[in-house]
Amino acid sequence: MWRFMGLNLVLFIGAIQSIPPQLYEAASLDGASRWQQFRFVIAPSIKPIISLSAILAISGALSVFEIPFIMTGGSNNSETFVIQTIKLAFNFNKVGLASAAAVVLLAIVLLVTWLQRLLVPDERVEQS
Repeated sequence: MWRFMGLNLVLFIGAIQSIPPQLYEAASLDGASRWQQFRFVIAPSIKPIISLSAILAISGALSVFEIPFIMTGGSNNSETFVIQTIKLAFNFNKVGLASAAAVVLLAIVLLVTWLQRLLVPDERVEQS
């Protein structure tokens, strides 16, 4: 979890620093408040990074394994989809069924990613 927060922080800082300072200057000359600068300058400029971060968060949430498995060991019916798949493969020797489950998880992640790209289309932002 912490490694994704660090990755997102680096991505967002890099994206915000890549915005030309002339845009901030023009916005302040036009009388834009800090909120308006964020809404109309920063947010549209970093929209691809926001989209990438959301895709990574959703796919990471669907395929989470380490933390729930370490905390519970899969006991008390607190299994995630990935923990169930690993138990199918290694505890019950149903490798084919586990492979099918992994393909289903991949299909779910691809479907959610496709829906997100459909609902939030990528726009080209001219930054000059």
